[in-house]
Amino acid sequence: MRLTAGIVQMSSGEDKEENLRKAEEMIAACASGGARLIALPELFNYLPPRIDKEKYFANAEGLNGISLGRISKVARELGVTIIAGSIIEKGAGEVYNTCAVVTPQGITGTYRKAHLFSYGRINEAKVFTAGSRGTVVELDGFRIGLTICFDLRFPELFREEAIGGAEIISNVSAFLRETGKHHWMTLLRARAIENQLYIIAANQAGGPVRGGGAPKYFGHSCIVDPWGRVIAKLGYEEGVATAEISTEKVMEIRESLPSVDLIIDRAKRNEK
Repeated sequence: MRLTAGIVQMSSGEDKEENLRKAEEMIAACASGGARLIALPELFNYLPPRIDKEKYFANAEGLNGISLGRISKVARELGVTIIAGSIIEKGAGEVYNTCAVVTPQGITGTYRKAHLFSYGRINEAKVFTAGSRGTVVELDGFRIGLTICFDLRFPELFREEAIGGAEIISNVSAFLRETGKHHWMTLLRARAIENQLYIIAANQAGGPVRGGGAPKYFGHSCIVDPWGRVIAKLGYEEGVATAEISTEKVMEIRESLPSVDLIIDRAKRNEK
């Protein structure tokens, strides 16, 4: 099974309408390049210059809100599946950082960020409620695991999704330039190599958030194959990129170096 995957690297800000317009435009650019699975970055629809609890709560939406409604319309019109970055999901008196997978038929799976980022003055736990487990979505012959940004530093989540059958794991991010220049590519390649699967990583573009100063994001969205090779990559600026992925490549690498298969077999035996 083969398909072309695309990554969208955009610079989101506080203007939700402008963010959605840009996301739609860049999804269409990916689709015109042949992509049928397209990933957006974390908080693609609303990203202020700094964490502000009141603003985050004011811009929270349900899964049936305007943002995922617009993405669902694009998915139907273009016949593509969209890993819709993440949105601030409205709960009962709390909010989550939530990724949804949107097909032409609608939302087929969601994941709430399990590991909330804390670094310097940034503490997402002051705003968001953490999710509790990974998610693997079945889609057109592929199984896709979902992760968000800081999750990248927790290999046990990726391993859980690999054991759950994932052949692709997406990481939608707003990864900072300060940490990204040292860790981003190393962590992405490590997660691909140790789990012998594709990593599709869509990050916020480098530079300041529109309408404000810091933080500055790292960009460098990419697709990594199961051998750890980077097969598509962007720089700091906004843009899109595509690459072909295949279940055959996952099977080939797992058969030639059966490390993940041993772990999956052990997990199945432990379930009995």
